[in-house]
Amino acid sequence: MQAANKRLEICVVEDEADFREEIVEALREAGFGVRDFPGSRELYAALLAAPCDILILDVGLPGEDGFSVAERLRGLGSMGIIMLTARGQTEDRVRALLGGADMYLVKPVDLRELVASIGSLARRLHLNGLAGVAEGAVDGRAQDNSRSWSLSPDGWTLFDPEGSSIPLTAQERGFLRCLWARAGEAVSREDLAVALGGDPYEYDFHRLDTLVSRLRRKATGAGMALPLRAVRGTGYLFIPRSERGVERD
Repeated sequence: MQAANKRLEICVVEDEADFREEIVEALREAGFGVRDFPGSRELYAALLAAPCDILILDVGLPGEDGFSVAERLRGLGSMGIIMLTARGQTEDRVRALLGGADMYLVKPVDLRELVASIGSLARRLHLNGLAGVAEGAVDGRAQDNSRSWSLSPDGWTLFDPEGSSIPLTAQERGFLRCLWARAGEAVSREDLAVALGGDPYEYDFHRLDTLVSRLRRKATGAGMALPLRAVRGTGYLFIPRSERGVERD
């Protein structure tokens, strides 16, 4: 358990020196302790001397890439890992999340979003007294979302209130983002079709039902009770603050 007055310690591994300096400056201004490195060799040596709470990790590193680093470190400790990379393909996201990363952010990223992501991850890792530092740096308010479902800042990962997660496909991401924008409200099938890039007058709504079925099965397979309900005659309803699955029609 972290002491309440201990600041969050972050390691940044990024081979582009200018961008690394921008990240370091932003994180230090947010009140974090920060160490930065151009590659995995320097990181490993530093972690032997002192661990960190959260690692910001690029994928395209010289020598050992970020995927391999995440897999190696996930087996050795309990630090949080945020992948920060220009590689936005779904296959890369899935590989990173299954290989040990907790979050996957695609460059270019607003540094305020990165600070917010650190706060969200600190909450999920129960780094008591530390997550509020990040939240305060973003908007001056500490929020308690520990009992809520959440989407990662880039929308590619869904988290339940206990911190379990599943990666999302592009269609699942668009579907959930539309529901999130109107959380607790029934969203029409037509509006969801538009969010998925379809024409509501020509869209085959069986595709929407199939998407929902796949998403439910994926969540169930990960031990997550998805609070998603079909509303007859309208569309679908998602309740992010629900702790249990709701009745499905």
